[in-house]
Amino acid sequence: MIRRFSLLYLLILVVPLGAQDTVNPADLSAETSDFNSTNNTFTFRGNARLSDGQTLLEADTIHYNYATGIATAEGHVSLTRGAERILTDKASYDRKNQSFTLAEMRAGRFPYFISGESAQGNMSTFIVSRAELSYREPGPYQPTLNAGTLTYMDGKTLNAEAAHIGIGSIQPFSLPHFTHHLNLPLVSYLSFNGGYRSSLGVIAEAGLHLPLGADTRLGCTLGIYTARGIMFGPTGSYDIIRDNREMVGDIQSGFINDHGDRLTDLLGRPVQPNRGYVQWWHAQDLTDSLRVTAQVNYWADSEVLRDFRPRDFFRIQEPDNYVQALHTGANYFVSAFTRFAPNDFQRVQERLPEVTFDVMPLALGGGFYQRFHGGFAALREASPGKAGPVRRSDRLDAYYAINRPITHEDWFSFTPIVGARVTHYKRAVGAKDNYTRTLGEIGFDAALRYSAVNDYRNDVWQINGIRHLLTPRLGYRYIPDAQKGRAYIPTIDDRTFTTYLPPMGLGDTRNIDDLGPTNVLRIGLDNTWQTRDTEYGSRDLLVFNLANDFRFERSPTQRTASDLHSFLAFMPAAWLQFDYYQRLSTHDFTLQEFNTSVSIHDGDAWRLQFSSHFLRQDIEEYVLQYEHRLNEAYEILTKFHYDNRRRRFNEQAFGLRQNLGNTWSVEYLITVYDGPRRESNFGFNIAVETFGF
Repeated sequence: MIRRFSLLYLLILVVPLGAQDTVNPADLSAETSDFNSTNNTFTFRGNARLSDGQTLLEADTIHYNYATGIATAEGHVSLTRGAERILTDKASYDRKNQSFTLAEMRAGRFPYFISGESAQGNMSTFIVSRAELSYREPGPYQPTLNAGTLTYMDGKTLNAEAAHIGIGSIQPFSLPHFTHHLNLPLVSYLSFNGGYRSSLGVIAEAGLHLPLGADTRLGCTLGIYTARGIMFGPTGSYDIIRDNREMVGDIQSGFINDHGDRLTDLLGRPVQPNRGYVQWWHAQDLTDSLRVTAQVNYWADSEVLRDFRPRDFFRIQEPDNYVQALHTGANYFVSAFTRFAPNDFQRVQERLPEVTFDVMPLALGGGFYQRFHGGFAALREASPGKAGPVRRSDRLDAYYAINRPITHEDWFSFTPIVGARVTHYKRAVGAKDNYTRTLGEIGFDAALRYSAVNDYRNDVWQINGIRHLLTPRLGYRYIPDAQKGRAYIPTIDDRTFTTYLPPMGLGDTRNIDDLGPTNVLRIGLDNTWQTRDTEYGSRDLLVFNLANDFRFERSPTQRTASDLHSFLAFMPAAWLQFDYYQRLSTHDFTLQEFNTSVSIHDGDAWRLQFSSHFLRQDIEEYVLQYEHRLNEAYEILTKFHYDNRRRRFNEQAFGLRQNLGNTWSVEYLITVYDGPRRESNFGFNIAVETFGF
């Protein structure tokens, strides 16, 4: 039988009123209890519990001295307050100041586990002597830190003195003092990679970040390639918040004297033996309204990441380099932007710098709205490899527009637009030193909105009613004589390759140095079918959109009607998604582009994805990927990449992924390549990475 007592009630029974406990009352419960009048101590035995409303003390036996307010607990002791929980075999707890002294102890706050020889403090801040800190559960594969003293503060921060960090019982790195935030992993980056590629030989790679202060991680990457040499480079990351302002960034680098078969770069030049790369990105709030972002990618040659860091290369194949400062006002933005070209193997429209001023749409009265943006840009463009002339242009540019939305209820909108753009070139060409171009724009955007609801239900597909949203759209823009002045304009911001419909408005066009005839009507039709979501709101079942341009003026290479663009996404259930993008010629109804993707999965048990990519006269390929979880520890994965134009498998990959201690992901991968390519035709790779690091 469990007996429950009010400590205040017990004190009233056994002591005079003036000697009663002055702290808040506590609830106690136990199987048996007794009172020793000699030392004024209550003893509670058998599932003993003491709670003062904030802290819960549980043990086999609790001795409580009402004169001192100190509780001594023995046997299976636990201290709990909110999310904090400490386990020990012997503890002393002072209710007056809510402090404790513990013998050997264990504490946990996911995903960390702390143990130590002794501890003292309170549930908010306590110091552990001869402490061990483990990421996730203690084990031979877990990141672990041993420290002479470890201070735990407010569930947010750890301070360690005389610390050693490593994996399990192997802790080769010494840290005399460091501070660690608990919202970050114990080791912010740790990876191993090994295997064989015919172009690199036997591969052994490792990367490690270690804490240097509360917000900074520094480390290095080391790669050994028997056919190439040794690549080494410092790395680091930081995430600092001061006065609610953030500064975050990451740097990666690597340098090697490559004595292997280096082949040639993008321009056909022999790759030199001294190779390297530096990648850095940075973002910082200087004030509440001023933010700076930067990205730097220096590559000694165009192939260095492709050879040694293929995962990074296929994510970003054309490195960008810029610095931007953005000031946000009440209804405007001011930006100072610089794009530069430290690499000579690519064409870059450098901005040295570009300063812009953008005003958000402002009401003028009478239902009219105005829009404005302007700026100055010092432009520079050099040919790759510095083989051709360098183009320069100093450009002043301003755009102003007025629109007047006209709406009827919620189903009709019509917005006429009138705008103008003035661009002045200080370094003009074609026997002119200066040239000013003034362009006008008229047009409109219109939409009809229609909706219908059907009560159809299907429990298998979790469909609870269907709502159809239909939106026909019209857009029109006319820019008289948009191509004028082409003979005097340095063409730096020109048109880029794209298969999608370009932006329509004069104010949204980026290729302002390369404008063509513009008198275009865009017709679009948006369809969305939705159903009620089981948790909140609605979810899309099917999206089907169409768009097409009709050009009343056109360049010699254009036809009156553009290709018909269509997009479809079908998502009848959380485990199935199908989507496609299609571009069809309206002249002869030939298929110009067709991209599809089908994804089917059963939770995290297995996933099958099939995709295809077709671009007339350039691409026709099919990719099949399959992942299947065998059990909690192992998962198989396969990938097939087939090129139908060349009648070959560009890539075949077969792998096994292992979960090691819920901390490490170990991937064993065999890859076979075909066709002329820089990568090896065969590769075997073992990669070890951390979950969630």
